[in-house]
Amino acid sequence: MDTTELTLRPVRPADRERTLEITKDVWEGRDYVPRVFDRWVSDAGAEFQAAEIEGVVVGLQRLRPYAPGLIWYEGLRVAGESRRRGIARAMLQAAIAEAHEQGFHEMRLATRDVPAIRLFESAGFKAVVEMKWWRGLRVEGGEPARIPEPGEARKLWPALQSSPGVELYAGIVPDMNGARDLSAEELERLAAGGLIRVGPGGRAIALLREPWGQNVAVSLLAGRGGALRELLMALRFEADADGLNHVTVNLPPGHPAEEDLRASGYDFADAEHSAFVYALKLD
Repeated sequence: MDTTELTLRPVRPADRERTLEITKDVWEGRDYVPRVFDRWVSDAGAEFQAAEIEGVVVGLQRLRPYAPGLIWYEGLRVAGESRRRGIARAMLQAAIAEAHEQGFHEMRLATRDVPAIRLFESAGFKAVVEMKWWRGLRVEGGEPARIPEPGEARKLWPALQSSPGVELYAGIVPDMNGARDLSAEELERLAAGGLIRVGPGGRAIALLREPWGQNVAVSLLAGRGGALRELLMALRFEADADGLNHVTVNLPPGHPAEEDLRASGYDFADAEHSAFVYALKLD
């Protein structure tokens, strides 16, 4: 297929059925794109794009500014009958060029798909952090963890910086919805959204993200020993109190918190696969 014929335009509400066709076999029918379709179409702050050839939508992608100088790339999908013809590469290159023209200094994304990893690495993206998923089922009877105020969150920064294994996060919060730089300012922003939980005396910290399912979703852990284990149990209590199924924790392989997770009733949600946050410098 000649990808010079490829054109990009905004996705429209009328593209819903075609989107369902393109995504029906992704992740064994559990793709998240149909679930967020309406929100993405109506979001004027991002670009949800359809790729067309001869008037037929053959692919989808989204570019979303989410922090100063940073743009998030997500939702790359190519119709089954159009794969392995260079369409994904052409779409990605167009997105990179657009982000560069708009003055962003870095593009980030998250993926666990092996063909996508090959594509992104061939385009110059570098892996920043690797993540494994851990899961703890909800538990009745205990108290959920404390939620700090934004003003208190900044005071947690020294403890987080000195936490064992924090270097494995490579200076970012590995949120697969948009990985921001890890900083005192980011702690304050997350706290303003109610997305931080702390253990006894502030000696253990969990940064939360928007979940993709019926769970409490943790993107970063800090702390050790009894304080961290108490926090991990409190998250399981919170899941139960909120009527959710479980807690999901993103953790880099080899992180010292693995021992605390096991001791608190957590296990691998998917031991065979890793997810990665990738970054491409645009300067």
